[in-house]
Amino acid sequence: MDPTIMEVFRVRLHKMLLSLLLMILGVAVGTSGYMILENWDFLTSFYMSMITFSTVGFSIPKPMNEAGYIFTIVMIMGGISIFIYAVGNFAAFFMDGDIKKYMVWKRVNKMIENMNDHCIIVGGGKIGKYVALRLSNRKHPYVLVDSSKEVVEEVKELINDEKHFSYVVGNAVIEETLINAGIDRAKTLVLTLPDDSDNVYITLMAKSLNYSVNIVSKASDVEAIRRLGYAGVDSIVSSTEMVGSRMALLVTNPGVSPVMDSLYRTTGMSLMMDEVFVDIQSSVAGNTLAELKIPQRVGLIVIAVQREENIIFNPAGSTVVEKGMKLIVLGKKEQIEKLKNMLK
Repeated sequence: MDPTIMEVFRVRLHKMLLSLLLMILGVAVGTSGYMILENWDFLTSFYMSMITFSTVGFSIPKPMNEAGYIFTIVMIMGGISIFIYAVGNFAAFFMDGDIKKYMVWKRVNKMIENMNDHCIIVGGGKIGKYVALRLSNRKHPYVLVDSSKEVVEEVKELINDEKHFSYVVGNAVIEETLINAGIDRAKTLVLTLPDDSDNVYITLMAKSLNYSVNIVSKASDVEAIRRLGYAGVDSIVSSTEMVGSRMALLVTNPGVSPVMDSLYRTTGMSLMMDEVFVDIQSSVAGNTLAELKIPQRVGLIVIAVQREENIIFNPAGSTVVEKGMKLIVLGKKEQIEKLKNMLK
């Protein structure tokens, strides 16, 4: 959603309406002028006004006096000027694709208005672009917010799914921008701006608009983690910390690197980690993991289970699957969908 598109559309539309009004006004003035100066009837005056104002140059219906000739000359000059102005406005409106841009703007705006529990990604840089790509692949609703129209177009081209790509062009530090992105209905806010102070400010503003929104923010350095935490960020990702941990892992456990690469890089297996909830009406609730045989039946690896705030990693087969429990699993997208259907 780009507010500038709506503004440009309004300006172009006003110019078209002005052109139409000028043409109507010109014909009305011409008709009145001939009726007064030549004492003609309405139909003859209207006919003469139309052929003069439109510069058609047809025959004169009746002889005219000197005042009528002068008035006709003025009408021709005014008609040419208004005609050129009108043609330019109409041509710009249709040739520049203003109608198509406006329809796209309306569609995106409607899409965002109908969203609930979606994710708002602030910043379309390298990190924001990757987040948008991953969410798009998983069909998770999101709105990209960036102040640059060019950046938004780059992400749109990367996603290559214009039908489901929603965005807001604007500065996220302005409250109206977050409101346009549906912050009051959003479930998650992802902050990827390079300036940590901007991320802190947006966090404070977002919490005032939607206190329950879950905020995930990047931190450019370790010192910024504390400030973001004070501001109310729920999850903080430090690129410095992640890179340092990865490099240390390569030193202490170099054999783990190929496995990690298969998880975090795009491979033919397309592995992904996801959380699957056990429905409160699930028929399999009360069974153990061993009885469900998830790896054998679905092909997923159960990494952990979560009961409210308690997380059990590498759960035993005797772990009972309870209603409302969350399973953290690793596998392919279609396998995860099968498990979701299985736990309904």
